[in-house]
Amino acid sequence: MITRVEIDGFKSFRRFAIDLEPLSAIVGPNASGKSNLFDAIQLIAGLATKDIRSAIFGMRGEPEELFRKRGAELDERIELAVELLLPPSGIDPFGTKYTVKAQRLRYSLVLSMRRGPSGVLEGLFIDSEECKPIKKSRDQSAFARGQAKFIKYGGNIRDFLVTEGTGDARVFKIRQDGPNKSGKPRVLPAKEASQTALSTVASAEFPHLFAVKDFFSRISFLVINARNARRESDRFQTKSMLPDASNISAVLARIKDDTSTTDRPDGVLVDISRGLARLIPSTRRVLSVTSVDKKEYSFEIEMADGATFSSRVISDGTLRLLALVTFLEDPNRAGLLCFEEPENGVHEGRIPALVESLREATKDVSSGYFQVLLNTHSPALMSALDDAEIIAADVVTMVSQGNKEKFTRMRAGAQAQVELIEPQKHLTRFEIERLLRARGDSA
Repeated sequence: MITRVEIDGFKSFRRFAIDLEPLSAIVGPNASGKSNLFDAIQLIAGLATKDIRSAIFGMRGEPEELFRKRGAELDERIELAVELLLPPSGIDPFGTKYTVKAQRLRYSLVLSMRRGPSGVLEGLFIDSEECKPIKKSRDQSAFARGQAKFIKYGGNIRDFLVTEGTGDARVFKIRQDGPNKSGKPRVLPAKEASQTALSTVASAEFPHLFAVKDFFSRISFLVINARNARRESDRFQTKSMLPDASNISAVLARIKDDTSTTDRPDGVLVDISRGLARLIPSTRRVLSVTSVDKKEYSFEIEMADGATFSSRVISDGTLRLLALVTFLEDPNRAGLLCFEEPENGVHEGRIPALVESLREATKDVSSGYFQVLLNTHSPALMSALDDAEIIAADVVTMVSQGNKEKFTRMRAGAQAQVELIEPQKHLTRFEIERLLRARGDSA
C-alpha cells in the first residue's frame, strides 16, 4: 500500500504531500483537483513499469499539460515520491518465490521536459530515480507505526536504487540485494533515459525492486462503463478486471472456475452474491453463464422474488456495484484500488453499507496490504467515513510578484474541535460540509 504521496510540478500540485490510510477518501467539490491525485498515481505507476511514451499514453491532455502552469510559464520538472508498505513475499513471472527483508520503502523520480532552441518540446526524460528503505526509527506513517511489530524493516540494508554523478555522466545504479547480492551493481546511463531503471527489472533477481514494480503493476483504476459491462466476454478475454469492467463476465467465470468445490459449486460467487445483496437487498444471486459452444461468458442476476435478469437489462447502478463487489471479492485482488464517485447508483440509505464493504476489504491482510482510495463530493458518503479516512480537497490561490497561481491543497483527517487544530493541515467535518455546499450552490 501507499502510505504517503509527494508531488511537485504535476498539474495543480505544488510542494504537495499527503499521508494515506488503508481506506482514504478525497472529499471536495468539483474542480478541486481530486482526480489529479489519481492521475499522479497513474503516472508514477506507469513510469515504474513502462517507458515514458507508454506511461503517458492515454492520460488526459498533451504531455506539456502534465506540468504545472505558473502564469504563462510551465514548470519543466515533475517530482514524484511514494512511501510503500510491501507484502512480505511474492512470486515473479518465472515462478521464482522471493521474500523482502525491508517492507517499508521510498521510491522517487524526477521527470523533466527538454526543449530545443526554438522552444519546441524535444522530449521527456527521467532525470533521477531512487528507491531506499525507510528506517524504523524514521517511519512517520501512523498506520505503519501501528503495524510495526508485523513489519520487517531490514535493519541496515543498503539503498536499492540510486542516481550518481552529474550532468552527462549521471548513471542509475541498481544494487544487488538478492541471493547473489555480492555481485556488481547494474549501471544504466541516465543522460537520455526514456524509461526508469525500475521498469527494466524483470525478475526476483532484485527482490525489493521487483516487489515495488509488481505493486505498481497491480494498481487498478475502476472507471466502470455500464454499457461495455453488459456485453458477453470472449473466452480468450483477459481474466483480470479491466478499468471499464467490460470483461466482468470473464472475471466472474474465472472466479467460479478457480474457487468451485463439491460443497460449494459456485465458489466465491456466493460471496459476491452476498456482497451485492448487502447493497441492493432485492438481489439474491449472481450467476455466471457459459455459452453452449463454450466460446463466450455472460452473467445473470437472480432477484429475491425468483425472477432472473440478463446483463442486458440490469440497471447501470446495479452493474457498477456488481463490478465493485466482484473486484473486492476476487481472490486475486491485490495492491491499490482507485475508484471515483463510488456512491453513483447507490441508494443513499445503503451508502454506509458500501463504505463498510470497502473498509472490510482493506482489513484482510492475508494476501498483503490491500488499499482503497476514493474521491467523492457526496456529503452522504463523507458522513459514513471515519475521521481518519477523510482527506479534504480544495483550491488555494497564491499571489507572488503580481502573478496569481492556483494549486490543490489536501488536508488529512477530519477533526472534532477547531481550537485544537491547525487550519492549514486539518478541517472539521462541519467545515468540509460547508465547503461542499458552497461549491455546490455556486455551480
